[in-house]
Amino acid sequence: MRARVEVVIRDEAGNILSQLAPQQIDLGAQSLHEIERAVEIWKQQALPEIEADLLSQAQNQFTQQKKKQRAKL
Repeated sequence: MRARVEVVIRDEAGNILSQLAPQQIDLGAQSLHEIERAVEIWKQQALPEIEADLLSQAQNQFTQQKKKQRAKL
């Protein structure tokens, strides 16, 4: 069996901060061990991309705030 995983990260206002392309994960024969293994492999692949997207968003927001502060001076 295969499962499709879609990840959308939104801020508190519902705006999309990050969205990964849908990925298929192979759950094998659907035993607990195979499902845990498939999810762990997916996490190892997906989490660095999610973290990079969130860090980039935070950096952009910080940069925009500094620009606004400088413009007021």
